[in-house]
Amino acid sequence: MITELTETNFDSEVLGVGDTVLVDFASGTCAPCRAIVPVLEQLSEEYDGEVKIGKVDVGVFPLLGARFGVEMLPTLLFFKQGNVVDKLIGIQSKTKIQNILEEIG
Repeated sequence: MITELTETNFDSEVLGVGDTVLVDFASGTCAPCRAIVPVLEQLSEEYDGEVKIGKVDVGVFPLLGARFGVEMLPTLLFFKQGNVVDKLIGIQSKTKIQNILEEIG
């Protein structure tokens, strides 16, 4: 399940957890952003209980994008214990995302 993240719940859902969290900074009007959604949905099922996957709509919550220096969409930020540990920009393969998730454990 992909968690919808907002300015209200971001800190508690992402920064306040010790687990690995993958956050997709995207917009509903962005075609590449929509294209990566099926990959993220598959990963959320495969990593259920291990990795939390969240999504920020920067069209609705632009301050969250600005807070983390998101300049291009989609941007995937990988958090571990509340800190950004890796970043991918643009459409990515499932394998590339999985490799990072495995690497950061």
